[in-house]
Amino acid sequence: MLRVVLTGEYGRVFLDPVKHAVGQESAVDLWLPSEGSERMVEIAREAEVIVASAEWVLHEKRTLVKRTLQNAEKLKLILVPFSGMDWLDRAWLPAGSVVCNTNVGIDPIAEYVMLAMLQSAIPLREMDNELRADRWGWGGASVLGRKHHELQGRTIGLVGYGRIGHRVAELSKAFRMRVIAVSRNPGIDHSLEWYKGTDSLDDLLAQSDYVLLSVPGGPETQGLIGAAQLACMKADAVLINIARGSVVDEDALYEALREKRIRGAVIDTWYRYPEAGEKICPPATRPFADLDNVVMTPHAAGWTEELEARRISAIVANVTRFMSGDALFDIYLRA
Repeated sequence: MLRVVLTGEYGRVFLDPVKHAVGQESAVDLWLPSEGSERMVEIAREAEVIVASAEWVLHEKRTLVKRTLQNAEKLKLILVPFSGMDWLDRAWLPAGSVVCNTNVGIDPIAEYVMLAMLQSAIPLREMDNELRADRWGWGGASVLGRKHHELQGRTIGLVGYGRIGHRVAELSKAFRMRVIAVSRNPGIDHSLEWYKGTDSLDDLLAQSDYVLLSVPGGPETQGLIGAAQLACMKADAVLINIARGSVVDEDALYEALREKRIRGAVIDTWYRYPEAGEKICPPATRPFADLDNVVMTPHAAGWTEELEARRISAIVANVTRFMSGDALFDIYLRA
């Protein structure tokens, strides 16, 4: 009998589809944070499949995942339906288990990045607000007002060139942008202007009109962008962070924005997050909200109305393939 454990309140969206996929002879448990960590450890002992959630990852100050995995003696498969894997240590995994990162938020995140660049080039809301007040500060014809920018001909620098970076590159090329990239393990990609290792980060920053951070979180990338790196950027460049807040030094970024040493930033991933169930929490220790050259969004780049159906489909597909012994999709690592 197959035993699957779904985690967190969000795990409810998978409950009926997974039950239908595995059939009545298998067991599907749903662990809720309100049940406590001991309950999760208990039901995970017999689990062959665990579907991860942010609630499981963050529970009890990020200690529950390790405890769960160290007691999950029969575990064969972990399915992760979101991006970001910096919370998982390979050493915790039972021998022979597989982790699949079934992240289906790539397209909406890439669209968010394009919006961030378009909004910085064409300030529609500012134009709208002015004209609603009968002010014609922007525009051509007889107005001869302020001019906005274009994306074509501009350079986007991709710091990290995984699945999100690839999709952003495709969309940027459609806008006739110049695309350059750095990553820890560069390869050959003839669609890019150039693609180099992270030792060329400063060069990328100096050339880019838009800098996109899409690297994994964790110790290797913590503080990757600090005061020295921000000093390499053009004065009219925009930084876009959809990676992790920790990738950018908070104080250095705040000061660079406050002093207008770079044109602006669009930030979706932050330094502080609310606890489960909370809705009020400052996203940083520095007052970014006081700055007029930063756009702040609450880790929402990939959170779309269409996302959930794709997540359900991806999870069910891999559970079904696991049961039948077929090759799994989106394997992240093997223990």
